[in-house]
Parts: sequence; C-alpha cells; structure tokens
Amino acid sequence: MKSWLAKLTASQRVGMLLFVLIVVFALAGPLIHTASPFAIDAERLLPPSEQYWLGTNAIGQDLFSQLMHGSRTTLYIGLMVALISTFLSASLGLLSGYSNRLGLAINGLANMMLVLPSLLLILIVASFTGGGTWQLILTLSLLTWPGYMKLIRASVLSLKEREFVKAAQLYQGKTWYVLYHHLLPFIWPLVRTKFIIAFQTAVAMEASLSFLGIGNPSTVSLGKMLQDAFSRTQTFLNDAWQWSIVPPALVILFVTVALALIGEKAVTANRGGIELPGKERRAKRKTSLPQQPAGDQPSAVAVRDLQVAYGVKTIIYPISFEVKRGQITSLVGESGSGKTTMARTLYGLTPVESVSGSIVVNGHAVYPSDGRLSTLQRWGDAAYIFQDPRSSFNPIMTLGAQFYETMQLQTSLREKKAAAVAALAEVQLGEHVLALYPHQLSGGMLSRALIALALVNKPKVLIADEPTGALDPIVKREVFDLLVSKVKEHRLTLLLITHDLPAALHISDEIIVLQDGVQLHGEQKQRYLHNGKQLFQQAVSV
Repeated sequence: MKSWLAKLTASQRVGMLLFVLIVVFALAGPLIHTASPFAIDAERLLPPSEQYWLGTNAIGQDLFSQLMHGSRTTLYIGLMVALISTFLSASLGLLSGYSNRLGLAINGLANMMLVLPSLLLILIVASFTGGGTWQLILTLSLLTWPGYMKLIRASVLSLKEREFVKAAQLYQGKTWYVLYHHLLPFIWPLVRTKFIIAFQTAVAMEASLSFLGIGNPSTVSLGKMLQDAFSRTQTFLNDAWQWSIVPPALVILFVTVALALIGEKAVTANRGGIELPGKERRAKRKTSLPQQPAGDQPSAVAVRDLQVAYGVKTIIYPISFEVKRGQITSLVGESGSGKTTMARTLYGLTPVESVSGSIVVNGHAVYPSDGRLSTLQRWGDAAYIFQDPRSSFNPIMTLGAQFYETMQLQTSLREKKAAAVAALAEVQLGEHVLALYPHQLSGGMLSRALIALALVNKPKVLIADEPTGALDPIVKREVFDLLVSKVKEHRLTLLLITHDLPAALHISDEIIVLQDGVQLHGEQKQRYLHNGKQLFQQAVSV
C-alpha cells in the first residue's frame, strides 16, 4: 500500500482523498442520517437545523438526505458509464488496430458514431424508454467510446510493427495473449485517461440532462436536485438557494476536480513482474513437405526457386540454395539487395501471397504448398536474431519475463529460471539481468541477452540478421566472436546476414551473394568478393 501511494504525486493524493471522502459520504451517509429522501414530512423551505441538516426543499423533503442519495446515484451512473465506455474503447481499439479484417469495420462504425448528434439521440432514447437509469447509462456509454478508440487504434497500429510484438507472434502467441501482455500495457495510460474523462463527462452529462428534466423522475440525483431548486421561484425569494443549490453544485464540482487531480501523470517507478503465461502451443499439423535433396549430409535449410514480390515489385528473384547442418553460411550484399527480406522470408515473416517457391527449415515447410499452417516451431526448430536488440525486447517487461515467455523445453518456473540463468551465463551475463528492463542494459549487454534468448531452446537453425549492426566496432567484434563460438559449441546451423565481408570470409563454410535481389554465381560472385576484400584492405591502410 505504501509503495503504491509513493508513486502518486501530491495533487493525486489530494484528489484521491477528496474522491474517497465523497464516496464515503454517498455510501455511508445514509447509515447515519436515516431520513428518507422521498418523505414529505416537514414544512416547506425550512432552514438548516439539528433535525434537517440542510433544511428542506419547496415540498418539505430533507435536502441532506437527498444530497447523499443523489451523490450515490450520480457516482453510480458516472462509474458505470466510465467502465462500459472505457471497455469498448480499449477492446475495440486493440482489435481494430491489431486485426486487418476487423480494423476497417470498427473504424467505420466509430466514424459514423462521431458524426451523430449526441443530444438528439439522448432525447429520442429518453422519449421512447421513459428515461430510466440504465437506459441513460447505456446511451452515454455507446456515444462516448469512438474518440479514444481511434487514439488507441493509432497506437496499436504503430506498436504491432515493433520487433517484440513480431517475436511474440513467432512463438505462436495467440491474439488475445499478445493483446493483453504486449499491447495493453503500452496503451494503459490512454485507458486510464479515457476512464477518468468518461467519468467526468458522465457526471456532468447526468447533471445537465436531469437539470433539463431528462432522466428517471423516480430517482434522486444531483442534477434532479438542481432542477427542482431552479424550477421553484420561492428558492430565490429567501436564503433557500444557499442550502438547495450550493451543496449539490459543490459536490459535482468536487467530483470533477478530484478526478482531474487523480488523472495527473504520476512519476511511476519500474513495473514489477508480469504474470507468466501458460503453455500456448498449437498442435502440429501434417503437411506435405518438398523432398530433401540427396547427399551425404542432410540440409538444415533448403530453398527451391524462391521468389518474393510485393505486388508488381520483385524483391527477390528466383533463387535456390542449401545450408548443410552444422555449417555457417553468410548472406552478403549491398544495402537494398534483399538480404533482410530473404532472412525474414526463411523464418516465415513475409506474407504468404508475396512468396512463391519452397522453403524447408529443419524438415518443416515454411510455406506449405497445400495452404496449411507451417509446422515450424519458432524458437525451437529455428530462432531469429533481429538487427536492433533494443527494439527486439518489450521495454515494459523484464528480461526474465521475456525469457520465460519463449521457453518450450521447461514447464515450471524454477526450471525456466535455471535454464535462463544458464543461457545468460554462456554469454557472460549474470542472473541479476533477469530482473532488469531493457533500458537498464547497454547495447552490448542487450545483444548478448538476445543471443542467449535465441539459444535458450536449443534451436537447430539460427538466423542472425546483422546482429551487431547497432554496436560500436569493439563491442561489435566481441559479440560477433561470442555468437560464432556459441554456434560452433552447440553445433548449430547459422545463416548470417552481414555487411562485414572479411568476417564472413573468415568464419563461413559457404557465402551467398545477393545483388539487387539476384544471387550471383561463378565469376560474378568471385569478382564481388575480390572487390570487397580490396575495399576493406584500402580502408584499413588508410
């Protein structure tokens, strides 16, 4: 409790205290002051006294009792509208941003709702339903969700392209799992703001509509009290306005001010541990695989007539090659030659409609010809190391939570932690790294952690796309040597995408050269490698 309060600013604490006092007044007040808010058992327009703490209204009802019950009604309507409207904004925003099929439909519905005249709809609903409390709650809820839904959708559209979301999809995390664990924490500030604004709006709207006579006439609310007071001319002929208008107006003001103070941005500390997911694996389906080429040594990666095209633009022209088990194969080429597209296609990250030909990784067809799901177990059969380690990790989850999330060989938390510690030790990182967040590690440490994450499930094939591209030369060489040593130690098959031609020539069993999406062979390939070595030697001599 103390740690939670410590995260609040001074203004938030004041707002929280004020709001709690109002809630206690609304809920516990009727237990102390037991007078009925509907009873007409006193003189009209009595001033405050020991029996009637705020006097009586124009028909002899106890105003203090009405203030307590009215506050309860107004808070109830505000809370329910905020909950329903926020749930709709968050859930529909997540779905419309994450799902291409639902996105256009939900966004179109939101656009239509935004142009509808809200007050006219409320008047129509109140006329046909009698203005009941729940009719008002549902009407306000359905009219207030589209605005923030579009903000949340825009955030999700950006977030779903981040590498850590792609990584979550690669280990076959289900849609609801990715939305809840990886996207919802990012949009939580928007959700919190939406809840508070919806609460404030609902309180103000309820008071305004009740003041206009729209609402349930059989209930007491703060707006209904103001409507009754202003509709009686006697209220302003004496001092009755002081206890019939000022108190409900002040409660409405205090509620909105308290919510505004609570909604101020807190100086939050690092988030704690995130609940670990259970097993979320899809059952393997039998698919027809292309035949493996004959040979003494089986192929870990077999590519046949692979072509990648986005619409009319061809990125990778037909290419065929094999990567033998236990070998290191480097894929080199100039920037824009299609290396990263090739790597992502081998791992199944390219849309199916853009790919033709066949790819077999560790005996599994990545793009089955019969249209079924690939049986390739990502992080198990093959693992992928992205270019930028800082964007590959979820910034609001500890590294430990992200390690445990991808583990497939262990079941209990103790086993997962032991395996994660062992994997980190192999890359010269300590156990304390599991409790840290990505922003607390340097680029070199994150690169090491990403290598450990890729190796923790003992994959047969490792695809590394410029794994040291974001590092300085010294750290780059250290991480590069570490990756190669671990690949040889575990006897993995490595497909390395790199610009470092001398390093590729030094460590590789085979080199594949791409130029403008075309694989070079024979004399063209030798000329490219020779020119690359000469340029490197000239750069070193300078």
